[in-house]
Amino acid sequence: MKKIQEVFNRELDLENSRDLVFYQYGYRNYVPNIGTVNKALHVLLTKINISPMISNKGVRHTYGSYLWHKGIDLGVIAKILGHKDISMLVEVYGHTLEEKISEEFMAVKSLL
Repeated sequence: MKKIQEVFNRELDLENSRDLVFYQYGYRNYVPNIGTVNKALHVLLTKINISPMISNKGVRHTYGSYLWHKGIDLGVIAKILGHKDISMLVEVYGHTLEEKISEEFMAVKSLL
């Protein structure tokens, strides 16, 4: 998607100096609305034959889950996703917190 965007921006003589993921002329504050992003995702996923379809919210949740399972601290994930603290993440990823606590408890136990 970024490569396609780079082609369009070159043709329109636009410079993405802040390296935004979605950067094209005409967006409010250079950011598209949710419908525009979901439409672009739908076209892209259809083109590369990926299903089921996923929305921008699904992509965001998947990214957060990926970071969490790679051992990234919840505070860092909250900051990346634009949350003021981890309370929303605890609510969203709570089901995996118990798994992670169990895994880390066993790791600590093995040190003893």
